[in-house]
Amino acid sequence: MSTTETISRAPTIGQSWPDQGGIYIGQRLIDGVAHHIIVAPGIEYDIEKVEFKNVDKAVADAGEINGHADWRAPEQEDLMLAYINAQEQFVREGWDSIYWSRSEHHDWPWAVDFDVGTVGLDYRNDEFRVRPFRSIVASSI
Repeated sequence: MSTTETISRAPTIGQSWPDQGGIYIGQRLIDGVAHHIIVAPGIEYDIEKVEFKNVDKAVADAGEINGHADWRAPEQEDLMLAYINAQEQFVREGWDSIYWSRSEHHDWPWAVDFDVGTVGLDYRNDEFRVRPFRSIVASSI
């Protein structure tokens, strides 16, 4: 199946996309190019108690998920897209509802709280969850 055929069959936002290994949460621009964003399908793929400095390594160490090896730690924008379109796929209560992104602002790491939808600047040694994400090119803008 060609990439064009796969992309033309994107499911409804928030639904499983078996060919892409996860849940489709929508599109966003990455370096001026529209990408479909996919999140690993469920809290069983959460990597728990990760310090910010280990976010990328934790996802890399998770290895292949559902036939795909190109999973990455999410950007803050990915997590906000997930909060808007698929928050039911995440823990949404208490301390466990906070997920690291790999994004930083003025040397402060960003985390998203799926309980209330806030984006916060947190301490690097805090331990939160991280969920693998992947993206595929949808089209050029």
